Amino acid sequence: MASKKSTSRWFIVLSLAFLLYASSFVSSASNTSVIYWDMNMELDDVNNYEGVRLVVFFLPTCPSCIDELIVLEQVDANYNLTIFMLDVYKQATNERIIDFKNNHSLSDDWIIGYSTSETNTFFDLYSVPTLVILDDLGSVVALIEGQASYSFLETKILDAINHNTDNYNTEYNEDPSNQITAIFIIVGVGITAVVTYFLVKTLVKR
Repeated sequence: MASKKSTSRWFIVLSLAFLLYASSFVSSASNTSVIYWDMNMELDDVNNYEGVRLVVFFLPTCPSCIDELIVLEQVDANYNLTIFMLDVYKQATNERIIDFKNNHSLSDDWIIGYSTSETNTFFDLYSVPTLVILDDLGSVVALIEGQASYSFLETKILDAINHNTDNYNTEYNEDPSNQITAIFIIVGVGITAVVTYFLVKTLVKR
């Protein structure tokens, strides 16, 4: 009897540990990492910030990128979100992004930096400006190539705020780890079933 009780306790401990790990795995799988070099030339991730996030990939010499700043300022004034301005060509120093911020009097609340080559590849960036909107869970709501009007951006931001997932971009939210996640869930259910069996058997014998 003692050995069976001990075995059931071990199964309980192991299953709880597994389920905790699986839950964290599933939640992190929904996030889209957008890694960038910040103003201090240190790596950071857009997902380290809360709420709706608007990431703008740009070049300082791009006229359309500069024209888009007016729309971004209007969006920033009307909605509670974090705006990231990421130069797609990383330089050895932060001088270029500092000059861009100062020359255009950008808000101190905006995050200015350089996108990484991995981020550029992930979003298949070949034109600027390109805007990416993420909701508060890190899911990609929209990817917009070229200049965007205020009304169009507003529509996508409201989708993010209200979690209108039917309107989300599906390409970047199709996580290849979904199959692995499903396997974890199946194994978890199996372990839970075994634990339940041992518990019921122990109680019946009492």
